Amino acid sequence: MAVIDSSSAIALAKIGRLAILHKLFDDVFITEQVYGEVISKPLSEEAITIKKAVEEKWIVIRKAREINNILGVGEASSISLALELRQILIIDDKKAVFIANSFLGAECHGILYAILLALKQGIIKNKEEAIEIVNELISSKFYLSGDVLSEFYSMLQRK
Repeated sequence: MAVIDSSSAIALAKIGRLAILHKLFDDVFITEQVYGEVISKPLSEEAITIKKAVEEKWIVIRKAREINNILGVGEASSISLALELRQILIIDDKKAVFIANSFLGAECHGILYAILLALKQGIIKNKEEAIEIVNELISSKFYLSGDVLSEFYSMLQRK
């Protein structure tokens, strides 16, 4: 199981790779707040893709409380749900990761972690496909810092 924040879910859906999460985790949870963010543009490809995953019941919407007012509603509720379920959280917001790891004890990983895990499990066929997915994310305007990309490529070479 895993909990996923809106930006990661939207990014994977936007590039047609949301199914990676379904293959990695039996159940993927999002909060009501995250779902609201996702479907705020109901005709977008990512909203349609995520709605379909919810209908297929491999993305499960759960109610979660917001744990603070420092973070955005989606980030705060996602951290809360990950803590409640005691599951990992796929989230890429640096401030949210810092707060979740440092103060709340949540296990957080970014979208690149999911890509590396999918490669390790054979869901992604090879390093070239992993790099292609990262390039698709970048092309779709998903922000990945130079440090994060550098670490990803370093870890990729060790696989």
